[in-house]
Amino acid sequence: MGNITIIRSYQYLYVLCDPNPPNFRRFSPASEFSFHMKMCVHEFTKIRNILLIGNAGKGKSTLANVLTGTNEFEESTDPINGTSKTKAKEFEHEKIKYRIIDTVGIGISIQSTEEILNKLKGITDILSEGINRILFLTNGRFTKEEVEAFNLLRNVIFDDRVTDYTTIVFTNFAKFKDEKACEKNRQGFQQEIGKISMPLASTAIIYVDNPPIIGFMEPVARISREASREVLLNHLRTCQEVYQPEPLKKFRKMLDEFNSIIKDTIEAVENVDLYYKTNITYLGEFITTRRVIIENIEERLEEVRKYMGNRFKSSVVSHSTLLIGKGLSISGIWFPPLMVPGLALSTIGFVSAATTDISAILKENEAYKSFEESLAKDKEKCENLEILQEELRNLINKFKDIRPRFVISEYRKQNIDRNKIEVIENVMNQILGEEIEPDVDLNNNEKTKYSTSQETVRAVVEGICKLAPSPLSFYCMYRDHKETKNRDSLSDMETTIKDFREGLKVLEEKQQQLNELYETIKRCKEKIAKLT
Repeated sequence: MGNITIIRSYQYLYVLCDPNPPNFRRFSPASEFSFHMKMCVHEFTKIRNILLIGNAGKGKSTLANVLTGTNEFEESTDPINGTSKTKAKEFEHEKIKYRIIDTVGIGISIQSTEEILNKLKGITDILSEGINRILFLTNGRFTKEEVEAFNLLRNVIFDDRVTDYTTIVFTNFAKFKDEKACEKNRQGFQQEIGKISMPLASTAIIYVDNPPIIGFMEPVARISREASREVLLNHLRTCQEVYQPEPLKKFRKMLDEFNSIIKDTIEAVENVDLYYKTNITYLGEFITTRRVIIENIEERLEEVRKYMGNRFKSSVVSHSTLLIGKGLSISGIWFPPLMVPGLALSTIGFVSAATTDISAILKENEAYKSFEESLAKDKEKCENLEILQEELRNLINKFKDIRPRFVISEYRKQNIDRNKIEVIENVMNQILGEEIEPDVDLNNNEKTKYSTSQETVRAVVEGICKLAPSPLSFYCMYRDHKETKNRDSLSDMETTIKDFREGLKVLEEKQQQLNELYETIKRCKEKIAKLT
C-alpha cells in the first residue's frame, strides 16, 4: 500500500501516504480515518489502465514490452502494418498494478474512421473502468493524420478533457537522460504542434529511447530500455486520477446495444431455422399421409360403387318379383288360384328388396365411416401443421421486430464495423426481404352431404312403403340405377379425392419452396454464427 505512518497525538490521527509526492493528511474522528485508510488501500490496489495510442511503427508494442518487462507484444517498425489487434497485459510495480493496452495504429491513411473505432470496440470493457493515462507515442513530428486521429478520438470516444490525461511520449529520443535537451525539444515541439492543435500543445511530454534488442548493440539497448522504463514508471506513479469520459460510456452503450441486436438476431435465425426444419419435416410426413388417405378413400369409393352396383342388380330382380307378386295378388281377387303365388312372390320380392337395400346401405355406411376416419386423421394432421405454421409466423414477426432496432442503431449509423453490419443486413434482407410466407393451403374440406343415419332411416321408410301397391318400386329401381354413379357418399369421396389431389400439387410445390428457403436460412445461420 506504500508507506503508511500513523502518528497518535491527543485526539488527532495523522496518515502519511506515499504516492509521490508525499501527501500529508490530518483526520479527527477514528471512523473518518478508517474510511480514508480504505481509500488509500484502494488507490494502491486498483488496476491503473494505461492506453497506448499512436501511428503504426511509432513503438507502441515496444514500449508495452518495456513497461511490462515481457516480449508478449509483437514489435514492428513497419509504418503501414504495425499492431493489427488490440492487446492488454497486466503487471505490478512497487505494489501498484497496471494494465497496458496496446491499440491498433491510428492516423494511417489506409485506415478509415470506422476501422479505428472497430479496433477500439474490443477494449470498451476495459476502458469503461476508466483510464489513468493515455500515452500518445511519436518518434518525431506529429503528422496531420495523427492529429486528426487524436481529434477523432477526442470527439467520438473521449471529450475535451482528454488532454489533461494524455502524455506525449517521444520513443526514440537518444538524449532522453539530458534534461536540457529534453526541455529544448519540448519547447520547439509545443510551438510547432500549437500551430495545428492547441490542446496537444498543452499536454505533458516525456522522452524515452527504446532501441531494438539486436546485434552487438543488445547490451546498450537493454540498458537504454531499462532507463526508459524507470522514466515511464516514475511518471505513471503520479497518474492516480481516473478518466471516465461520457462519450466513452455512450460508445460502450452503443456497442452493448448492437451486441444485443446480434444476439437477438442469432437467436431469431436459430429459432426460424429450427421451426422451418420442423415444418418441412412435418409437411413431408403430411404429404405422405395424405397420399395414403387418398388411396384409402379411393378403395372405399370403389367399394361403395360396387355395393351400389350390386344393389341395383338385386333391386331390379327384387322389385320385379315384388311387382309380379303384387300383380298376381291383385289378380287373385278375380282368380283366387293366383292369390297364393302372388302373395308368395310379393313376400319374396319385398324381403329381397329390403334386405338388399339395407345390406348395401350398411356396407356403404361402414365404408363411409372409414372415409370419415380418414378425414378426421387428415384434419388432425392439418391442425398440427397449422400450429407449427402459426409458431413459425410468430417467430418471423419477432425477427421483423429486430429490424427497426438495427436500422436506427448508432452502431450502424456510424458504420463502426462494416463487416458485421453487412452480415446483419444481408441476413435480414434474405430472410425478411423475400417476405417468407410459411402458410400452406391444406385444403381440408369437412363439409359432406352424405348422412349414414338418414340413409338408414330412408331404407326403413322405403321398406314400409313397399308393402302397399305403388309405383315406388319403379322409382327405387330408377334411383338405384342413378346412384350407382351419383350418390352423396360417392360425391363426397370424389370431391375429397379431387381436392386432396389438387392440394397435393400445391403442397409439393410449397415443400420445394420451403426447402429452397431453408437453404437460404442455413446459409444465413452460418454467416451470423461467425459474428460471435
